[in-house]
Amino acid sequence: MAGVTAKEIAAKLNLSPSAVSLALNGKPGVSEATRTLVIETAVQLGYGRLDNAVLPGPARTVCFIRYAGRIVQIAEHTSFSSFVLQGVEARATELGYGTQVRYLNAGDLYSPQILDSIRKADGVIFLGTDITETQLPELEQLFESLGDTPVVVVDSAALANRADCVINDCFGGARAAAELLLRTGHRRIGYVKAKQRIRNLDERERGVRVALDQAGLPLAATIEVDISSEGAFQDFDAWFKSGPPLPDALFADNDVIAAAAIRVLKKHGRHVPDDVSVIGFDDIPMCEMLDPPLTTVHAFKEELGLVAMDLLDRRIKRGEVPHQMASVGLLKTTVSTTLVERFSVKPRQRP
Repeated sequence: MAGVTAKEIAAKLNLSPSAVSLALNGKPGVSEATRTLVIETAVQLGYGRLDNAVLPGPARTVCFIRYAGRIVQIAEHTSFSSFVLQGVEARATELGYGTQVRYLNAGDLYSPQILDSIRKADGVIFLGTDITETQLPELEQLFESLGDTPVVVVDSAALANRADCVINDCFGGARAAAELLLRTGHRRIGYVKAKQRIRNLDERERGVRVALDQAGLPLAATIEVDISSEGAFQDFDAWFKSGPPLPDALFADNDVIAAAAIRVLKKHGRHVPDDVSVIGFDDIPMCEMLDPPLTTVHAFKEELGLVAMDLLDRRIKRGEVPHQMASVGLLKTTVSTTLVERFSVKPRQRP
């Protein structure tokens, strides 16, 4: 079929002309499988305007690393990382990359086998949820060992002086949560605080404190709990049994901790939100299944992965390797958050 047109290729494959055009011109917006099918069909039918750049070549890959530190293991106790990975994989497929997933513990960082496999990738997306200050030298050394491999860190700004990073607006989200409690008449607001601290959680605490300071109010209570669901339940239960005054409302560092607090309150005959309002952070799927469904701060988890992959693709295509970043400028991208109001917060009438 000499002189075949893109429209004829689209009809043969039952695809839209726009999808065929994107595939033939090497543009994003179609899956790699569709792109390959279109190009192979175009070659078979003698389509004469193919650019060499779109012809099949060696597959490109990105490596998604989920890091678990020795101290903090937040990623282990929530589904947060799986949503980030979904975003990475979706955008990687659109851009023509395969995705490898690596689960690294702090002690694995110097394994020659692991480092060799990571170096083979065209770029790295590093989930930094569990990074603490004490681990920064170790991670600096890891990134140094990756040589010219571009790296984008997701969910942590702790290495913003070394790599591009994409983070949630933890400060703004927590501040908005506290302001919601204040607008609904709550004045005695407690903070359910994870014992294991990372920068994201510190930013959430700062957001709550700023909102209360501007309202001229102190925190009514700070309840320190373990980051795990069962650990948080036991710690909150112990606090409750000690007999302190119960706040009007509680802000929890994340949804897992908020859920544990609700379980304890129910155990002791307290009703949410009639006796105590509770608000969390992240908006993981369990929030809608709680009784009552949890009001929380929605973090755009998949969007973190999408933005990180777009940024990594830009670095790869421009050949901007880590040691050149000082000359081109590192990027710190903040993704906004939004409140999701369900039924765990109730307006409180003041006497």
